Amino acid sequence: MKKVVILKIGEYDFDLLKEKIKTATSKHFSPATLFKEGDKVLLKPNLLLPAKPEEAIITHPIFIEAIGAIFKEIGCSVAIADSPGGFVGNKDMENIYENSQIKEIAYRQNFELLYPNQSIVADGFPLCWWVNGFKMVNLPKLKTHDIMTLTLATKNLYGCISGLHKSHLHKVHTKTDDFTNIILKLYKMIKPSLHIVDGILSLEGNGPAKRGSPRKLGAVIIADDALYCDWAISKMLGLKDDFNPLIKQAKKEGLLEEEAEIISEFQGEAIKDFKFPEAFILNRLPSPAISVFKGLFNFRLAINKAKCSGCAKCVQVCPAHAIKIHASKVTIDYKKCIMCMCCSEMCELGAVDLCESFFIKAIKALSKCRQ
Repeated sequence: MKKVVILKIGEYDFDLLKEKIKTATSKHFSPATLFKEGDKVLLKPNLLLPAKPEEAIITHPIFIEAIGAIFKEIGCSVAIADSPGGFVGNKDMENIYENSQIKEIAYRQNFELLYPNQSIVADGFPLCWWVNGFKMVNLPKLKTHDIMTLTLATKNLYGCISGLHKSHLHKVHTKTDDFTNIILKLYKMIKPSLHIVDGILSLEGNGPAKRGSPRKLGAVIIADDALYCDWAISKMLGLKDDFNPLIKQAKKEGLLEEEAEIISEFQGEAIKDFKFPEAFILNRLPSPAISVFKGLFNFRLAINKAKCSGCAKCVQVCPAHAIKIHASKVTIDYKKCIMCMCCSEMCELGAVDLCESFFIKAIKALSKCRQ
């Protein structure tokens, strides 16, 4: 039986995190059978972009440090790696490691920092070289996601794909259902030994980047399977399976058939006021209707001129080549735009807004975006 453990931890305190997570993993997941002295352990956090820990966009550095220290005590060597979309060179990753305080904790604990500078091809996917040769521990951030509703343990595996190949996959698989199938294929291929989700400070609203809002949940979720981990978190947040694209598709494929044992220090408490993205409404519409509603009700992205610096990161990551910049002015060609939200996700200034149409406002008023 799959197992999910939900701990109550209110602060990013190194000693507290280390002790509680170590105790929980020892009691429920028998780490001695998964890891041994001399193993090479890879910590795979969510390092979407250069962000401060308090913005709740990345896995908190103290969270990473505490978990890495647990494996160092076993006698494992510890490395940290991720491949954020739009960042392909060593300098890009160095900037993220530096600004997110990952470099600081790596120096303090003698963790190795790895870079997505080489790829291997597996089942047609260009994966980062470090996917092989390590025992992976998946360290996602509990966040909302404009298209997927939530980005948790399973979606964090998308960070194993090398660099700008992510944008290409968005272009080829424009529909939410198609993109969900890509995530599920990765789930079948990549099997981390453990999943430990940072939900102490989560991101709600229009995540997964600068447009989201930090929300203190005080939760750490540990699981031995990514899908069951995500299902348990959705349940904790009061999100019905049919409104979570990943869980809905996984159930269709028979990937969530068995019961899971959920051991929670929240004792069945549901978080009833968690805010999901505005684009959450799309998950309730039939796929053929989405393009129609997009046109009729002006559901589209817009550049916030007051925030935009003209850095052109959105131009770089747009898979449809729908964004242009001239004389520091950014424009979007809506005929080309595929609503993949890559520009919004990768903008370090939160300068890409989602226009809230009359349609969305009306549905939100009726349902309060909650089910």
